[in-house]
Amino acid sequence: MGLAERAAVSPAEPAILVENSGAGTEILDASRAVLSLLARRVPGSRWDLLHWERTGQPRFLLGKLADPHPGLARLDETRQAPPVLLAVRAGDADGRQLSLYVPHAAPPAPRADFVWPLGGRGEAPWIYGRLAMRDAEALAARPAWLGLLFAELAAPWSRAARPAAPREVQGILHHESSPLVELLEQLARVARTETPVFLQGESGVGKELFARALHRLSPRADSPFVAQNGGALPDTLIESELFGHSRGSFTGAREERVGLVELAHGGTFFLDEVGDLSPMLQVRLLRVIQDRQIRRVGDNRLRPVDFRLVTATHRDMEEMVRAGRFRLDLWYRIQGVRLRIPPLRERPLDLPILARAFLAERAAACGLPMRAISADALALMQRYAWPGNVRELQNEIGRVVAFYGELPRLERWMLSASLYEETDDALPSALAGLTLQEAQEDLERRMIRQVLARFQGNRSRSARALGLSRQGLLKKLKRLGLERVALKPGA
Repeated sequence: MGLAERAAVSPAEPAILVENSGAGTEILDASRAVLSLLARRVPGSRWDLLHWERTGQPRFLLGKLADPHPGLARLDETRQAPPVLLAVRAGDADGRQLSLYVPHAAPPAPRADFVWPLGGRGEAPWIYGRLAMRDAEALAARPAWLGLLFAELAAPWSRAARPAAPREVQGILHHESSPLVELLEQLARVARTETPVFLQGESGVGKELFARALHRLSPRADSPFVAQNGGALPDTLIESELFGHSRGSFTGAREERVGLVELAHGGTFFLDEVGDLSPMLQVRLLRVIQDRQIRRVGDNRLRPVDFRLVTATHRDMEEMVRAGRFRLDLWYRIQGVRLRIPPLRERPLDLPILARAFLAERAAACGLPMRAISADALALMQRYAWPGNVRELQNEIGRVVAFYGELPRLERWMLSASLYEETDDALPSALAGLTLQEAQEDLERRMIRQVLARFQGNRSRSARALGLSRQGLLKKLKRLGLERVALKPGA
């Protein structure tokens, strides 16, 4: 079923264009607005959108008209001038030039059908009007004005008719219009340098995947990539895990062990959840970063190490520094370049691509036939907030495959009950006990911080992203006490 046919069947359904997050409904609404304008400008006229596949019968989308003109089939879809169609006269079935058909008998006020293709047949609908002959001729004489009027509709329909164009950069799947496009461009630029990189992102967004991508894009790509979660082990074990130990240095140390930092020599060391490091390990890590040397547990010998450091966390590191839970000097050392990975709820165009990829991978691994996802299921998934981000989506797809993988298509009813729950009215715990004004200021402060970080402190770009003027952003920075937020020089 084509794009416009789906729109015709359910014009209000938000998943008409699941790849473009409900774009089909918006385009239909915009089309109604333009056609209503034409109806007001040309009294007595009626307008509709005509969908016409390369095979099959033409049909109207908005229900304003019924049967299309019988001479429509003769139209050349590449015609530049807007065709004016009249009823076919007996004995003159071939019509006249430029698809202008002669009526059976000229009535006192002859009617005409006016056609303006928004795109090739099957790619986009055609504007179709039924109006008085004199009005049709007047409109046909104003192609420039009509072109400007319809231009805003032609481009969205053309984009919407295209399937989602998935991109893959170093194993990271995303849509061609995803926020990840800019992030991956920044990642590629940073990868050429030796600057430490700090990745900020919620749990489940795939921080290690981005760290691996940075490593593969860097000059160190042929050397080891070593990863460790800073909160995965207690202090007594993680120190030995990171820096190694000598034989007999503690009970059970029966042989010498090379630490992960030393294993990353020449390559990249990725330390996830760096905010979970204890004060003692923060001191050790700071020393290693400064001196580029490590000392194994129970050993007096210093060993040189050469590695690119990439760190990540889901915590608010600036708040941890203010609270004294993370060393300021270490924080300055690890945040050479800060990159924010947007959560899945901010990437609605990526969700269908990721869902289909996970489904194909999991079903193939299990030898099951399920490959497709219904529009209803995708619409529900796109409305859900996904607090667990990509990891939660992957687990949800895996659960569906486990229970229903023998069916050919993932349907809405197969999804977990949590996706149906309305969470929009739930008050976040962080806002509990705040007045309305305090909650508003808290939200503004968080959003401004995130957007400034996203655009590396550039005030002009941040203001545009927030829907503010540059001066309006500066006033808010002053009112919220954020003037000292690091700003890009000359921003």
